[in-house]
Amino acid sequence: MDKKWISKTLLVTVVLILSACSAEKSTSLLEVTKMDDEKKQNVSKQIANDQGYELITETYSKENVKLEYPQIINFNDERKRQEINELIKKEALTPFQETIQNLEQDQKYKAEGKYEIKLKNNQILSIAYNSYNNISPSAHPYNLFFTTNIDLTTGKQLFLSDFVSKIDKDFIRLLKNAKYVGDLGDDFDPQIKELAFGQYSSDEDLILALTNNKENGIYVYVIENALGISMPVAHVAGDHAEFEINLNLLNKK
Repeated sequence: MDKKWISKTLLVTVVLILSACSAEKSTSLLEVTKMDDEKKQNVSKQIANDQGYELITETYSKENVKLEYPQIINFNDERKRQEINELIKKEALTPFQETIQNLEQDQKYKAEGKYEIKLKNNQILSIAYNSYNNISPSAHPYNLFFTTNIDLTTGKQLFLSDFVSKIDKDFIRLLKNAKYVGDLGDDFDPQIKELAFGQYSSDEDLILALTNNKENGIYVYVIENALGISMPVAHVAGDHAEFEINLNLLNKK
Protein backbone atom coordinates (compact mmCIF):
# COMPACT_ATOMS: atom_id res chain seq x y z
CA MET A 1 0.00 0.00 0.00
CA ASP A 2 1.44 3.34 -1.07
CA LYS A 3 -0.47 5.57 1.30
CA LYS A 4 2.02 7.66 3.18
CA TRP A 5 -0.04 8.52 6.20
CA ILE A 6 2.91 7.95 8.51
CA SER A 7 5.11 11.02 8.54
CA LYS A 8 8.60 10.70 7.12
CA THR A 9 9.75 12.39 10.26
CA LEU A 10 7.92 9.94 12.49
CA LEU A 11 9.18 10.55 15.98
CA VAL A 12 8.88 6.90 16.86
CA THR A 13 11.44 6.07 14.19
CA VAL A 14 13.67 8.76 15.57
CA VAL A 15 13.41 7.13 18.98
CA LEU A 16 14.79 3.91 17.62
CA ILE A 17 17.46 4.99 15.20
CA LEU A 18 18.49 8.61 15.57
CA SER A 19 22.15 8.83 16.51
CA ALA A 20 23.05 10.36 19.84
CA CYS A 21 26.42 11.46 18.61
CA SER A 22 27.86 14.82 19.54
CA ALA A 23 26.46 17.95 17.92
CA GLU A 24 29.58 18.16 15.81
CA LYS A 25 28.90 14.76 14.23
CA SER A 26 25.13 14.35 14.17
CA THR A 27 23.49 11.86 11.81
CA SER A 28 20.64 13.13 9.66
CA LEU A 29 17.34 11.25 9.47
CA LEU A 30 17.85 10.72 5.75
CA GLU A 31 21.21 9.04 6.40
CA VAL A 32 19.77 6.88 9.16
CA THR A 33 16.87 5.59 7.06
CA LYS A 34 19.37 4.33 4.50
CA MET A 35 21.27 2.24 7.07
CA ASP A 36 20.98 -1.53 7.08
CA ASP A 37 19.47 -3.27 10.13
CA GLU A 38 22.83 -3.96 11.79
CA LYS A 39 23.87 -0.31 11.64
CA LYS A 40 20.48 0.79 12.97
CA GLN A 41 20.91 -1.53 15.93
CA ASN A 42 24.33 -0.04 16.64
CA VAL A 43 22.88 3.47 16.54
CA SER A 44 20.08 2.41 18.89
CA LYS A 45 22.63 0.96 21.33
CA GLN A 46 24.58 4.20 21.20
CA ILE A 47 21.44 6.13 22.20
CA ALA A 48 20.83 3.77 25.12
CA ASN A 49 24.37 4.25 26.38
CA ASP A 50 24.32 8.05 26.12
CA GLN A 51 21.46 9.05 28.41
CA GLY A 52 23.22 11.75 30.37
CA TYR A 53 20.22 12.65 32.52
CA GLU A 54 18.66 10.75 35.41
CA LEU A 55 15.18 10.51 36.92
CA ILE A 56 14.18 10.81 40.54
CA THR A 57 10.77 10.29 42.14
CA GLU A 58 8.81 13.11 43.75
CA THR A 59 5.65 12.56 45.80
CA TYR A 60 2.53 14.71 46.01
CA SER A 61 0.54 14.12 49.17
CA LYS A 62 -2.63 15.88 50.25
CA GLU A 63 -5.02 14.29 52.74
CA ASN A 64 -5.92 10.91 51.18
CA VAL A 65 -4.31 11.60 47.81
CA LYS A 66 -0.77 10.33 47.24
CA LEU A 67 0.88 10.42 43.83
CA GLU A 68 4.36 9.75 42.52
CA TYR A 69 5.84 11.41 39.45
CA PRO A 70 9.35 11.67 37.96
CA GLN A 71 11.68 14.64 37.78
CA ILE A 72 14.80 15.05 35.67
CA ILE A 73 18.24 15.72 37.15
CA ASN A 74 21.70 16.08 35.56
CA PHE A 75 20.27 17.44 32.31
CA ASN A 76 22.61 19.33 29.99
CA ASP A 77 20.33 22.39 29.76
CA GLU A 78 19.28 23.72 33.17
CA ARG A 79 16.59 26.08 31.91
CA LYS A 80 15.03 23.40 29.75
CA ARG A 81 15.27 20.92 32.62
CA GLN A 82 13.25 23.21 34.84
CA GLU A 83 10.65 23.77 32.12
CA ILE A 84 10.31 20.05 31.44
CA ASN A 85 10.04 19.25 35.14
CA GLU A 86 7.28 21.83 35.55
CA LEU A 87 5.45 20.29 32.60
CA ILE A 88 5.81 16.78 34.02
CA LYS A 89 4.55 17.89 37.43
CA LYS A 90 1.62 19.84 36.00
CA GLU A 91 0.48 16.99 33.77
CA ALA A 92 0.87 14.44 36.58
CA LEU A 93 -1.13 16.36 39.18
CA THR A 94 -3.82 18.11 37.14
CA PRO A 95 -6.32 15.20 36.91
CA PHE A 96 -6.27 14.73 40.68
CA GLN A 97 -6.33 18.40 41.56
CA GLU A 98 -9.31 18.92 39.26
CA THR A 99 -11.13 16.04 40.94
CA ILE A 100 -10.48 17.57 44.36
CA GLN A 101 -11.77 20.95 43.19
CA ASN A 102 -14.98 19.42 41.81
CA LEU A 103 -15.93 17.41 44.89
CA GLU A 104 -19.31 18.00 46.47
CA GLN A 105 -19.37 19.05 50.10
CA ASP A 106 -20.34 15.58 51.32
CA GLN A 107 -17.83 13.70 49.13
CA LYS A 108 -14.42 12.37 50.05
CA TYR A 109 -11.68 11.47 47.60
CA LYS A 110 -8.94 8.89 47.95
CA ALA A 111 -6.27 8.19 45.34
CA GLU A 112 -2.94 6.45 45.10
CA GLY A 113 -0.91 6.64 41.92
CA LYS A 114 2.44 5.53 40.56
CA TYR A 115 4.25 5.96 37.27
CA GLU A 116 6.14 3.76 34.83
CA ILE A 117 8.79 4.96 32.42
CA LYS A 118 7.86 3.49 29.05
CA LEU A 119 10.82 4.97 27.18
CA LYS A 120 13.83 7.04 28.24
CA ASN A 121 16.47 8.24 25.82
CA ASN A 122 17.95 11.54 24.68
CA GLN A 123 15.08 12.18 22.26
CA ILE A 124 11.88 11.24 24.08
CA LEU A 125 10.69 10.61 27.62
CA SER A 126 7.45 8.61 27.74
CA ILE A 127 5.70 8.34 31.12
CA ALA A 128 2.59 6.32 32.02
CA TYR A 129 0.58 6.94 35.19
CA ASN A 130 -1.75 4.40 36.79
CA SER A 131 -3.83 5.12 39.87
CA TYR A 132 -6.58 3.75 42.07
CA ASN A 133 -9.28 6.33 42.80
CA ASN A 134 -12.36 6.33 44.99
CA ILE A 135 -14.92 9.05 45.54
CA SER A 136 -17.32 8.29 48.36
CA PRO A 137 -20.20 8.01 48.26
CA SER A 138 -20.11 6.52 44.75
CA ALA A 139 -21.01 3.29 42.97
CA HIS A 140 -17.46 1.96 42.75
CA PRO A 141 -13.80 3.05 42.65
CA TYR A 142 -12.08 3.55 39.33
CA ASN A 143 -8.65 3.14 37.75
CA LEU A 144 -7.12 6.10 35.97
CA PHE A 145 -4.47 5.67 33.27
CA PHE A 146 -2.87 8.55 31.40
CA THR A 147 0.46 9.43 29.85
CA THR A 148 2.88 12.26 29.25
CA ASN A 149 5.31 12.19 26.33
CA ILE A 150 7.97 14.86 25.99
CA ASP A 151 10.32 15.76 23.16
CA LEU A 152 13.49 16.45 25.13
CA THR A 153 15.04 18.42 22.28
CA THR A 154 12.26 21.03 22.38
CA GLY A 155 10.70 20.52 25.81
CA LYS A 156 7.27 20.20 24.18
CA GLN A 157 4.59 17.64 24.95
CA LEU A 158 3.84 15.03 22.29
CA PHE A 159 0.45 13.60 21.35
CA LEU A 160 -0.79 10.94 18.94
CA SER A 161 -0.78 13.40 16.04
CA ASP A 162 2.94 13.98 16.65
CA PHE A 163 3.66 10.29 16.08
CA VAL A 164 1.17 9.63 13.28
CA SER A 165 0.73 12.28 10.62
CA LYS A 166 -2.63 11.00 9.37
CA ILE A 167 -5.16 9.22 11.55
CA ASP A 168 -7.24 7.48 8.89
CA LYS A 169 -8.85 4.11 8.20
CA ASP A 170 -5.47 2.52 7.56
CA PHE A 171 -4.38 3.48 11.05
CA ILE A 172 -7.72 2.34 12.49
CA ARG A 173 -7.19 -1.08 10.92
CA LEU A 174 -3.76 -1.33 12.54
CA LEU A 175 -5.18 -0.25 15.89
CA LYS A 176 -8.02 -2.76 15.82
CA ASN A 177 -5.54 -5.53 15.05
CA ALA A 178 -3.00 -4.34 17.61
CA LYS A 179 -1.90 -6.52 20.51
CA TYR A 180 -3.84 -6.10 23.75
CA VAL A 181 -1.31 -5.79 26.58
CA GLY A 182 -3.57 -5.24 29.58
CA ASP A 183 -3.95 -7.14 32.84
CA LEU A 184 -6.67 -9.53 31.67
CA GLY A 185 -4.44 -11.46 29.27
CA ASP A 186 -4.66 -12.66 25.68
CA ASP A 187 -7.71 -14.86 26.30
CA PHE A 188 -9.86 -11.75 26.67
CA ASP A 189 -8.51 -9.98 23.59
CA PRO A 190 -11.76 -10.16 21.53
CA GLN A 191 -13.95 -9.00 24.41
CA ILE A 192 -11.63 -6.14 25.33
CA LYS A 193 -11.47 -4.94 21.74
CA GLU A 194 -15.25 -5.01 21.52
CA LEU A 195 -15.46 -2.87 24.66
CA ALA A 196 -12.79 -0.46 23.44
CA PHE A 197 -13.87 -0.03 19.83
CA GLY A 198 -17.53 -1.09 19.91
CA GLN A 199 -18.51 2.13 21.67
CA TYR A 200 -17.89 3.99 18.41
CA SER A 201 -20.61 3.64 15.79
CA SER A 202 -18.17 3.93 12.88
CA ASP A 203 -14.50 4.23 12.00
CA GLU A 204 -15.14 7.91 11.38
CA ASP A 205 -16.29 8.36 14.97
CA LEU A 206 -13.19 6.56 16.23
CA ILE A 207 -10.97 8.72 14.02
CA LEU A 208 -12.61 11.82 15.49
CA ALA A 209 -12.07 10.52 19.03
CA LEU A 210 -8.41 9.76 18.30
CA THR A 211 -7.92 13.18 16.75
CA ASN A 212 -9.07 14.75 20.03
CA ASN A 213 -7.55 11.90 22.00
CA LYS A 214 -6.85 13.50 25.37
CA GLU A 215 -10.38 14.91 25.64
CA ASN A 216 -11.79 11.41 25.09
CA GLY A 217 -9.65 9.57 27.62
CA ILE A 218 -7.36 8.18 24.92
CA TYR A 219 -3.62 8.32 25.54
CA VAL A 220 -0.47 7.36 23.66
CA TYR A 221 2.93 6.15 24.84
CA VAL A 222 6.08 4.80 23.22
CA ILE A 223 8.21 1.77 23.98
CA GLU A 224 11.33 0.60 22.19
CA ASN A 225 9.53 -1.31 19.44
CA ALA A 226 5.91 -0.19 19.54
CA LEU A 227 3.43 2.65 19.75
CA GLY A 228 0.95 2.17 22.58
CA ILE A 229 -2.64 3.42 22.63
CA SER A 230 -4.72 3.43 25.82
CA MET A 231 -8.50 3.34 25.32
CA PRO A 232 -11.26 3.84 27.91
CA VAL A 233 -13.36 0.73 28.62
CA ALA A 234 -16.03 -0.32 31.10
CA HIS A 235 -15.13 -0.59 34.78
CA VAL A 236 -15.55 -4.39 34.72
CA ALA A 237 -12.64 -4.51 32.24
CA GLY A 238 -10.41 -2.24 34.30
CA ASP A 239 -11.51 1.22 33.06
CA HIS A 240 -8.75 1.31 30.45
CA ALA A 241 -7.13 -1.04 27.93
CA GLU A 242 -3.77 -0.72 26.20
CA PHE A 243 -2.94 -1.82 22.68
CA GLU A 244 0.50 -1.77 21.07
CA ILE A 245 1.22 -1.43 17.36
CA ASN A 246 4.56 -2.87 16.29
CA LEU A 247 6.73 -0.23 14.66
CA ASN A 248 7.57 -2.58 11.81
CA LEU A 249 3.89 -2.56 10.83
CA LEU A 250 3.77 1.21 10.95
CA ASN A 251 6.89 1.54 8.84
CA LYS A 252 5.50 -0.76 6.14
CA LYS A 253 2.61 1.59 5.44
